Amino acid sequence: MKESFRQSMAWLHTWTGLMFGWLLFAMFLTGTAAYFQQEISRWMRPELVANADPANATQAAIDYLQARQPDAESWFITPPSARNPATEIFWQPKKVAGKPPTRRKRGDTSATLDGGGHPVTVRETRGGFFLYRFHFDLHYMPVIWARYLVGVAAMFMLVAILSGIVTHKKIFADFFMLRFGKGQRSWLTRIMSRQYSPCPSI
Repeated sequence: MKESFRQSMAWLHTWTGLMFGWLLFAMFLTGTAAYFQQEISRWMRPELVANADPANATQAAIDYLQARQPDAESWFITPPSARNPATEIFWQPKKVAGKPPTRRKRGDTSATLDGGGHPVTVRETRGGFFLYRFHFDLHYMPVIWARYLVGVAAMFMLVAILSGIVTHKKIFADFFMLRFGKGQRSWLTRIMSRQYSPCPSI
């Protein structure tokens, strides 16, 4: 009974990994890179120069919005920092009664400013933000379906982990114990012995 149950778990572990492993790999890769999204974006936009004081840049951004978007419903200002040298602003246009909201192009409701509050022309790239959004939106499909798919993949990952623990009955013993001369189970031992072996004398 135990062996048949373990065999069933091995089958489940294998097929859940094969079905969603490729998607999980893409999610993990882009999610890890998203930790450095601002550095990636800065690398892809060399036009930006870090020479602005955050307080002065914020006031300059407020002046810019008051002059150009005084009737906007809301403003969003991201001052420059060590990771992002420019001031990023975004605003919500005022809604017009009886007119349905329309999808606007990027740049219609946002701008990148220098320390003096002047717009900076930078190359068109989403930079690291693309990796951040791809991590859970997958970019190439409708957002709602992408998030459903990501959620299902995460649940299957949990199933693969639990079934893998059941399948490898000695997983904890093998993981925390060094085993010399035990075939494949001693791979960690061989790596460590090679890494810390003394250098040959010259």
